[in-house]
Amino acid sequence: MKERVYRIRAGIPHTIALLSDLHNADAHGAVTILRHRKPDLIAVTGDLFNGYEAREGDDLLEAQTRVLPFICECVRLAPTYISLGNHEWAASPSDLQALGDAGAVLLDNSWIRDASTGLVLGGLTSALLMDYRRFRKKHGKSRRYPEEIRHTDAYVLRPSINWLPSFEEQDGYKILLCHHPEYWCMQPPMLKDHPIDLVLSGHAHGGQIRLFGQGLFAPGQGLLPRYTGGLFEGPHGNMIVSRGLANTAPPPIPRLFNPREVVTIRLY
Repeated sequence: MKERVYRIRAGIPHTIALLSDLHNADAHGAVTILRHRKPDLIAVTGDLFNGYEAREGDDLLEAQTRVLPFICECVRLAPTYISLGNHEWAASPSDLQALGDAGAVLLDNSWIRDASTGLVLGGLTSALLMDYRRFRKKHGKSRRYPEEIRHTDAYVLRPSINWLPSFEEQDGYKILLCHHPEYWCMQPPMLKDHPIDLVLSGHAHGGQIRLFGQGLFAPGQGLLPRYTGGLFEGPHGNMIVSRGLANTAPPPIPRLFNPREVVTIRLY
């Protein structure tokens, strides 16, 4: 496990830990870094669960036993905020409620002002999860959610952004937790054009295999993706992409030259 540090001029001195893509993996290394760094707040940008191992109706927290202890450790260290990624499609309302009951703040297409830092934090929910919710509302439990939507990028889905204007008009430094880095400028809502100071993302797993500093593949971006890790500048703010805490590619695909990471962001 590696720590990667970014410094951003923001007019306020705070330290933020960015964590993404746990996928129910062992988080001991990440927690060790967090204990040493002692951030002012922790941002978890989705894919806590490994949704491809789940079947609809399963209790994910009961089956994927590393998720809740990890969130409890985060909450003990700093105020913890969670947005929802594509793998959360299989999480039941009770699963999500349990994360909140543990002390984390779930940002499900919503925003809040952190009481200790004054930072304004929003969470943009994955379009796949929103599509799943629409599917269930229409069909109830009578039909299985199509495998081709969950396992490929063949469907062009859009997140729900009707709440973003309320978030964007807030005074203060605005941070959006958004699992998908492709929403930055590859597909709507084109977040780089929105008045948001900092977007925090994951999802790309660093491109899985990195050669000469270039990731080879990322979901939603395809071959030789651009947004797999690092700091990206836009006209209104920046985006930081985490390479993630776990490897979920099926065997025999390895994760090479691409260490798992905790991202530390120093606002100054």
